[in-house]
Amino acid sequence: MKTVFLIALVALGLFSCKKYSDGGIKKLALSNLKGTWKLESYTRNDIDYSGELLINSYKETFNEDGTYSRQLIDTFNAVVNTSGGWDFEGDRSLLRISGAGFYSLTPGVSTATAQSGYTINRLTKSDLWYSYEDAWGKHNFRLIKQ
Repeated sequence: MKTVFLIALVALGLFSCKKYSDGGIKKLALSNLKGTWKLESYTRNDIDYSGELLINSYKETFNEDGTYSRQLIDTFNAVVNTSGGWDFEGDRSLLRISGAGFYSLTPGVSTATAQSGYTINRLTKSDLWYSYEDAWGKHNFRLIKQ
């Protein structure tokens, strides 16, 4: 009887956790976010521009102490390193990144650190999906853990 009670209690705890829209438990956000992530795909307004990116080897690193770094290879084949800070806002649905600068993303489109923050759509041990909107539309980034 105790076993059934414990299983029910654990199941209730798992199902009552707040989750991101595309997966991942918000309570685990800090432990899941820490580490280095590599860009897997980029879409804008639901059109895949991954093959048209002007950058290569895009990586983001989130450290537990709130520091952030970004590394990419730009259109001139130069390695670009930037750094700043990061923090969650609200119920860990919004990710704020500061001081990381901007870069040319696709022909005619640059990106900057989103002023309103990045909406986290999925955050698990292996996936980080976030999005933001600006004058060019809705940008979706999908990254995988390194």
